[in-house]
Amino acid sequence: MSDETNWKNSKTLLETNGILPIDVIPKNIIDYLNNNKSMIPKNNHLAGQIQNEYGYFNWPNFIDDFLFEKINHPILIQYSKKIKSNSSDRPYYLSNLWVNLQKKYEFNPIHNHSGVFSFIIFLKIPYNLEDENKVFPRSSNGSSCSRLSFLVTDYMGEIYDITLDVDKSFENKMVIFPAKMCHLVYPFYTSDDYRITVSGNIALDVG
Repeated sequence: MSDETNWKNSKTLLETNGILPIDVIPKNIIDYLNNNKSMIPKNNHLAGQIQNEYGYFNWPNFIDDFLFEKINHPILIQYSKKIKSNSSDRPYYLSNLWVNLQKKYEFNPIHNHSGVFSFIIFLKIPYNLEDENKVFPRSSNGSSCSRLSFLVTDYMGEIYDITLDVDKSFENKMVIFPAKMCHLVYPFYTSDDYRITVSGNIALDVG
């Protein structure tokens, strides 16, 4: 049996476009994110057409430490070198952290984030991609149902999309990307359960 998955097949595409895929998230982080969701709505600060979006507050330092280690990766340093900072010891901080409980038919329109880097952690993918592909089988460009897309430009300035076949192989994985990179999440149609992702923004500490 092949060990290829949609997650593995996406990694090279992400890396060559300045997006860092991360295979392993420590268990203590996953446990915290699953068990400490607040009931304080975050919708008025977010672009998503999603009813249930909630913030995390007073999260433990081990989440910050994990993220700050990862943004020193060469893929992301290429971007951060363009940013001027007056702080040398710890120039970044995790400015916000929230969870998206996305239901069937809900979506995230094209948007970008504040800060320097943003991330998406995939906690639960409730659908089977094969079922999603059957919803609009006659689409000339293939199915977009349930997909995550990033919009990037090539050397000629042409805009194109990196579309990821997000499925169960993405669970407990994450991507980190420049906060100003536009992206969107298409709706899914074939599950009554929640698609659960956690996102946040890493900002520059100029104080």
